[in-house]
Amino acid sequence: MKPVAIKVKLTLLILVFAIILGLLLLQSIPAFNLRTVQITVEGGSGEVPVEAKQQLASLVGVSLFSINMMKQKRALTDITGIQKADLRRKPPSTLQATVHLFDASAVIREEDGGQAYLVEDHHLRKLHPDDVSAWQKVVVTIEVPASYAHMMATYSVDDSFLHVMQLATSLEGKTTLITKIKYDNNSSNSFGKMVLELSSLNAQIWVREPVGAPQIHAAVSLVLQDQKDSLSFLSSEARRYDLYREGLVRRW
Repeated sequence: MKPVAIKVKLTLLILVFAIILGLLLLQSIPAFNLRTVQITVEGGSGEVPVEAKQQLASLVGVSLFSINMMKQKRALTDITGIQKADLRRKPPSTLQATVHLFDASAVIREEDGGQAYLVEDHHLRKLHPDDVSAWQKVVVTIEVPASYAHMMATYSVDDSFLHVMQLATSLEGKTTLITKIKYDNNSSNSFGKMVLELSSLNAQIWVREPVGAPQIHAAVSLVLQDQKDSLSFLSSEARRYDLYREGLVRRW
């Protein structure tokens, strides 16, 4: 072997050894222990998920140069709502984190206040209880039977529910009388049963077939007029209306 080649190899080995030694030295200096975590959130609910806060807070006291950045990024993207995470060291003792959240489609909630899920790219992922209210401020919430939620969490959102989400999203912020949206896939037709609750009117609109947002706006107006004419809002029992493509039918 030529003397030049041996010198190059020795130089590389020394360089690698020096880098490792330098890193170990930096890790042993208390001044580089993490004291501050700065978190910026982009998109989605606009709030940092609780589990992300907990994960990053657990690093406080650890040397800034002993943190496995790739491992921490992967752990962050495993948290519901987080699409991407960027981490950057800011010596001597600060870690900067930028969390990019999903543009989620909806919050799915099991009946009777059960588990909540976030719809990410047609897949359901469990939401931490403390994150639910933040997401409910920016996306529509749909209540479903627990068994149906479990099925969609195991597989994915089916075509019928995709239509329900699209319809519910189109109504968001436009029909303020609608206080709750429920959906049940167990029905005699392929669409299932979508129920719009109008608490202030003591009424429910059962959407029996796929319809558009304009039809629902019209139905709400008809229910409002009907309630005024009949004073049914004084009754203790909610009045039900069935909405079809052809029109609205009052059941009781």
